[in-house]
Amino acid sequence: MILYVTEQGAVLSKELGKLNITKDGKILSEVPLKKIEKVNLMGNISLTPQILNYFLDNKIEVVFMTQYGKYRGKLYTNEYRNVMLRLKQYERSTDESFKIRMARSIVIGKLRNYYDYLVSRSKNLPKGLLSEEMAAIRKTQEKVAAANSVEEIMGFEGIGSKFYFQAFSKLFKSEEFNFEKRIAHPPKDPVNAMLSLGYSLLYNEIEAAMNAVGLDPYLGNLHTIDVSKKSLLFDLTEEFRNIIVDSFVINLINKNEFTPNDFEKVEEGIIYFSKEALKRFINRFEERLSVKMKYHLDDEENYTRTIFEKQARHYARVVLGDDPDYIPFYRK
Repeated sequence: MILYVTEQGAVLSKELGKLNITKDGKILSEVPLKKIEKVNLMGNISLTPQILNYFLDNKIEVVFMTQYGKYRGKLYTNEYRNVMLRLKQYERSTDESFKIRMARSIVIGKLRNYYDYLVSRSKNLPKGLLSEEMAAIRKTQEKVAAANSVEEIMGFEGIGSKFYFQAFSKLFKSEEFNFEKRIAHPPKDPVNAMLSLGYSLLYNEIEAAMNAVGLDPYLGNLHTIDVSKKSLLFDLTEEFRNIIVDSFVINLINKNEFTPNDFEKVEEGIIYFSKEALKRFINRFEERLSVKMKYHLDDEENYTRTIFEKQARHYARVVLGDDPDYIPFYRK
C-alpha cells in the first residue's frame, strides 16, 4: 500500500510489526508494516529512529513534502544506477540535435493530448465553444514540428498551454468554481490548488519510475538543465499532465465531489484544501492510479504506475539507441 500521512504533528513509530501513527500520545492509526510499499509525508511529521531504520533496511521509499504538497526530498537506499545508461545520458546532453528531437516529441505529445481531450469534451458542449482553442493548439503543433531550437519549442509549448487552459476554464459545470489562468505557486483558487497538488503527486510517481530504470532525473532535453532542477523529470511528466491530473480534477468538480467549502485561505492568501478534503483528494488520486489503461506501444492493459515505468524504459532505450524515436504516451 501507498501510505499518506497528513496530520500535522504526527509521529511515526514501530511496534510489534506495526507502524503506529500517534499525536500527543494518542494512536491515530495502526498499519501492518508488511503492507507498506511507500510512505508520503506531508508537512510537520516525525519519524522515530526505529521506524527510520526499518524503512532503510527494507528499502521503503519515504517522500517528504510540505503541508501543501510541494516536494522537499526523499529517503531511500540503494538507488538503482544504470552506469552505462547515465554515461549515455551525459553524452546526449551535449548533442543538440538529439535534444531538439526529444523536445519536439515531448511538446507535440503534450499538445496532442491537450487537443484530443478537448475534442472528446467538446462533444457534450455547445457547438463551437472550444473551436478557437482547438484550432490554435493544432496550429501550434505544426509550428513545433518545424521548430529548429529548444528555445523555439519551449516558446510554442507556452503558447499551446495558454490556449489549452483558456479552453480548460470552459469545462466546469459548476459556476461556483472560477478558473482564470494557471497559477502554480502559490495557488490562489481551489482549481489551482487541486492542479498543483495533483502535479506534485504525479512528479513523485514519474520520478519513482525513473529511479527504477536508472535514469538521471537532472539530464533533460526540453527544460533547462541546472544544478537543482530535475529537467528530465519535468520533461517526462508533460505528456501525462492532462491524462492523469487535469481530466481528474475536472471530473471531481463536475461530479460535485468537491465544492468551494472544501477549501480555506491559509498563509499569505494561499487557497488550500481543508483537512478532510485533502484526505479525500489523495484517496481519489490513488483510485485514479489504480485504473488500467492501454499502453500505446504494445496495446497491453496496465496499471498506471506500470505505464509510467514502461515509458521511462522507452525513453532509456531511445537514449541508448535501441528505439529510434521517442513516442509520448497517449490514450488509445
